[in-house]
Amino acid sequence: MKKGLLAVLLAVALVAPAFAVEKGSMEIVPKVGYVIEPLLMETEDNADSYAYNAESTFSLGADFYYYVINNIGIGAGINHIFTSNLNDSWGDKSKVGATNIYVAVKPVFELQENKFIDRIYFLGQLGYGIMNSDKISYNKPSEKLDNGMYWGVGAGVEKCNIIVELMYSVNYSYFDYWGGEIWTYRNIAINVGYKFSL
Repeated sequence: MKKGLLAVLLAVALVAPAFAVEKGSMEIVPKVGYVIEPLLMETEDNADSYAYNAESTFSLGADFYYYVINNIGIGAGINHIFTSNLNDSWGDKSKVGATNIYVAVKPVFELQENKFIDRIYFLGQLGYGIMNSDKISYNKPSEKLDNGMYWGVGAGVEKCNIIVELMYSVNYSYFDYWGGEIWTYRNIAINVGYKFSL
């Protein structure tokens, strides 16, 4: 019995490295996303907050990762969120969107016995967001949101190099509208892509 158990454990130990993302591996992951009702939030000096929904939209992006150790990738990426109309409570024909450039970390976990998923992974992103606000107006001339910090967190699954992930991201910006407020552009996106190993 002990010999049989030892043989099984040894077999698992020998097979595990074959599924690992090895140190020195590189990958490029282009992806397309669906952004579910983006939210533009205003926070005033007195801590009052107001939220303005925008229409759902799409995004395009790509990530590059280099695995500094097994199953831990460090990389960079870019993500473009297409502009979408803000709802009627904000103003007529007002639009908002963003392009984000970031560095990223990607820990990967192998699922050797799972028939449906090869790997799961988590994502952390930190960078700079360029606001694509074609028109932000509210009964006064159009103005643009300033650019600022960007961050995102998410998780995904991989099967046969196809990835599906859920991301939450936030852009910070300044918009001198009522006298100077901090604005955040918040997004929840479902991304689908394909991993190319280099």
